[in-house]
Amino acid sequence: MDIAGIRGQMPGLKHGVYLNTAGIGQSPVSVNKAVAEGYQQLRSGSVSTSDWYNAMAEAEDEVPAKIAGFFGADAGEIALTMSTGEGYGMVLGGLRWQQGDEVLITNQEHPVPLQAAQGLADREGAIVKVVEIDQDKDLFLGRLEQTITPRTRLICFSHVTTDWGTRLPAREICGLARARGILTLWDGCQAIGQFPVDLHETGCDFYATNCYKWMLSPMGTGFLYVRKDAQQVLKPLRRPHAPDGTARQYETGTPAIALYMGLGTGLDFLAGIGGPRAIAMEAGRKAESLRERFDAIPGVRVIGSRRAETRTGIVAFAVEGIEGNEVSDALRNRWQIAQRATNINEPSGVRISVAFYTSDSELDTLVEAVTALAGENGNR
Repeated sequence: MDIAGIRGQMPGLKHGVYLNTAGIGQSPVSVNKAVAEGYQQLRSGSVSTSDWYNAMAEAEDEVPAKIAGFFGADAGEIALTMSTGEGYGMVLGGLRWQQGDEVLITNQEHPVPLQAAQGLADREGAIVKVVEIDQDKDLFLGRLEQTITPRTRLICFSHVTTDWGTRLPAREICGLARARGILTLWDGCQAIGQFPVDLHETGCDFYATNCYKWMLSPMGTGFLYVRKDAQQVLKPLRRPHAPDGTARQYETGTPAIALYMGLGTGLDFLAGIGGPRAIAMEAGRKAESLRERFDAIPGVRVIGSRRAETRTGIVAFAVEGIEGNEVSDALRNRWQIAQRATNINEPSGVRISVAFYTSDSELDTLVEAVTALAGENGNR
């Protein structure tokens, strides 16, 4: 993989050290150009607004098929959304609930799906139960089984956790749920673009995500996967229910069409550099090297997963004696390293996003900075 050539197509990487793809990915020039050209055509008046809209709508209709092909689904199972949260709203609002129905979440959910589950409890009287994550997937699966009861209606997990980057065993969880008649909804925003995701193979019912992180696409783009069988029970929020229709019946408004031209171009870009498998190998090698280098720094501890089956390109670490937000501020202000502090679980630390396009020199700068900070705090 030609990292230097790839980085040359990402103008945002010219400013400091960028290690926050889990927050916002760096879009290549081709993605930005696709969006700009779509809007420029409208602003220039070179075509009528109605002709522009019809042309964009025709192009937009091709996007679900492109998404489906990238993620092992059928085009009729993809709805276009603006965000993960919108997808969660479509599912939680579109299912029929009885008071006392149980929804299972983990103790490491991003605030958006967490608040969505809490809102469901407030509106419908559902009971939200929390399963504690463990780096050992078998231990976690055991905890999940112990939490399930006859009232469990929906398992609502992150495929990869937002702070520590722990990858959950999605296929095993979906199999366990399906055998018990329980639906599954996944937050995929830290998974897609990091490693191959095949939605049919995973066996989930619903998968909601944005595309502006590891997918390197414009902010304001995302999708909701609704398995064909699940469309029998999920009601649209705006339209009459068409069980034999497609997932696009769940869309609640007109997508920002030009942004989805950028998403389509982003999918082409990722496929052109080797696709998800090559991307995962490149980022995985760099992330594991970073973990090993952190191990060699006195007073620094990796707090994310070390197990092959649950680790990802998100590397979370803590410095003994320093709060995570202090470390994060120092890295940003003194070394111009973009990252963020962890804020969901203890100990507090810093989240580093190791993307396929992350350079070795960026990681060198990070390690030098963390070594200095740890030493300044008496860790030698």
